[in-house]
Amino acid sequence: MLPRASAWIPRRLDKFVREASDLPLAKIREAWSEGRIRVRAATSGSAQAVSGLNHLIHEGDAVELDGRRLLERTEQCTAKLNKPAGVTSTARDPLGQADLTPWLERLPPGSFPVGRLDRDTTGLLLFTTDGELADALLQPQRHVDKKYWLWLNEELSPHDPRLLAMTQPSPAFDCAKHVELLRHTPDHSELELTLDQGKHHQIRRLCRALGLRLLHLHRRSIGPVSLDDLALGESRLLGEAESSALWAAVGGRERIRAAQIAALVRHAAQARERGQPDVRLDAWLEDQVSPHTSSCSR
Repeated sequence: MLPRASAWIPRRLDKFVREASDLPLAKIREAWSEGRIRVRAATSGSAQAVSGLNHLIHEGDAVELDGRRLLERTEQCTAKLNKPAGVTSTARDPLGQADLTPWLERLPPGSFPVGRLDRDTTGLLLFTTDGELADALLQPQRHVDKKYWLWLNEELSPHDPRLLAMTQPSPAFDCAKHVELLRHTPDHSELELTLDQGKHHQIRRLCRALGLRLLHLHRRSIGPVSLDDLALGESRLLGEAESSALWAAVGGRERIRAAQIAALVRHAAQARERGQPDVRLDAWLEDQVSPHTSSCSR
């Protein structure tokens, strides 16, 4: 399948609203349940019967929230923060503790954190307005390396078997991709550990399983983006070169685009199998596939 580079890709209603507004998913679901979201089809200009937030929005469709038409964001931005300890990686902490509000207020509207860091973990946290980039960075199959600095309350020698165990598959924990002993004293050790997936509490669970006393955990980099000289608590927008390198790390925009179209092909096929073909999607897909490949992709 050969997608046209200039084509607008249909997307779910909730995804469109998220990209065109500042609302988190929970608020979007709330607005939908209250009947505050309406869709007018580009082909007829009249209100569509929309069954749910999974409804596909096509180019030119008018999506209204509280009577105001939402416009697709034309420019995306990504930023990085050197997160301090004691900060919850959410826009609002349910317990009223310190959260990301002070930084989000200084970032462009629509920014949201890409993944999370534990409350006591410091270091690199990315923010973006680009849902496609965030999704790509968070997908385990992309294998974007994340490097962490660990401070342990014990001495590890270069030949300590637990260093090797950190990178070996185990039923007790998810192993790391790479580990390096940076320095050690009779009381402490410093490690650099690389993950290529980053599951919930992965490093802390790994340390507990191996009997290692972790004093502090700090994320240094995500793919090609590192903290550099960013001080603890400081944030800044990524430059063009950093943003381009981040996209290259997840395979580039065209690879993401091809994956999105492949997902739409599967969606259309499933709809036809149910006897409920999506006529608009079938027509759009037919327009995206070259004559040479269309017969091979079905």
